[in-house]
Amino acid sequence: MNAPTAPTAAPARHRHHPHLRLPHPHVRARPHPSASWVVPATLGVLHGGWAMFITHNEGTPVGWAGLLGAVVALVTGTLCYLIGKFGPALMPELRAAAYGALFGCAFGFLYSLSEHAVFRSSIMGLAGGLGMYAASFYVFHTHTDD
Repeated sequence: MNAPTAPTAAPARHRHHPHLRLPHPHVRARPHPSASWVVPATLGVLHGGWAMFITHNEGTPVGWAGLLGAVVALVTGTLCYLIGKFGPALMPELRAAAYGALFGCAFGFLYSLSEHAVFRSSIMGLAGGLGMYAASFYVFHTHTDD
C-alpha cells in the first residue's frame, strides 16, 4: 500500500537568455532624449495646423492663416517644452494645473477661431482644462515613486 513510487522526472530547467533583459518593476524607463523636443514640436505643429485649417475655412487668405498657424505652433511647442522640462520638479497638483491650463487655453483658442462667442469659448476652454487637470492629477498621483 505504501510502496515507494517511481522517481519522478527532474523539473525542466529554464534556459537563460542573456540578451533578454527586462527592467526591474520598480525602475521607470526613461524616455529617449529626443522625446523632450519631438513631442512638443509635434503637438505645436498639430495645434498650429489645426488653427490654420480653421482660420482658412472661415475665409482668411492662406498666407495670413499660415502665419497664424506658425505663431500658434511656436507658442504651443514652446509652452509644451517648458512644461515638460520643468514640470517634473513641481508638485503633482501644480503639474496637473499646468497641463490643464495649457490644454484649456489651447482648446478655448481653437474653439474661438470658429467664430463662437468669447463667453462660450471661455466656458469650453475651462471645461476642457478642468478635464485635463482631473486626468493628469489622477495619473500623477497613481504613478508616484513613493
